Amino acid sequence: MNDTREEIIDQLGKLLTLSNDAEEGYKEAADNVDDNELKTLFLKQSQQRAEFAQELDREIRALGGDTDNDTSLTADLHRAWINIKSAFTSNDDKTVVRECHRGDQEALNDYNKVLQETNLAASTRELLLRQKQSIDTANSTMARLAQAV
Repeated sequence: MNDTREEIIDQLGKLLTLSNDAEEGYKEAADNVDDNELKTLFLKQSQQRAEFAQELDREIRALGGDTDNDTSLTADLHRAWINIKSAFTSNDDKTVVRECHRGDQEALNDYNKVLQETNLAASTRELLLRQKQSIDTANSTMARLAQAV
């Protein structure tokens, strides 16, 4: 597959939006849990996703693209769903952890799609693989926590 630079920039832009969404989602999650350890974990994940967004922003700009640092409408609705769901659930922390797990799973799917379907430079592929590995680790943590909380 011979992707044009614009197509690669578009795919990276989607991951940038996803990272911004995850940053905001994890901040929202931290606001919706009572457990201080979960708050700390969620804030750490939020910061990591902010760093991912900065890395993707630099990569897009290096390719000559322009970036849009907004979050997606879908993610905004997803965060709103966390608020509504947690307000009506007897075990708020568990619900929020499950939503974070779901969000990370969706992110992994998006990263896999870009990695499999886009002809990336080795350095860009390495960046995405590293980010994906971190998301995978967070996803595994959320899956374990969803069972334990």
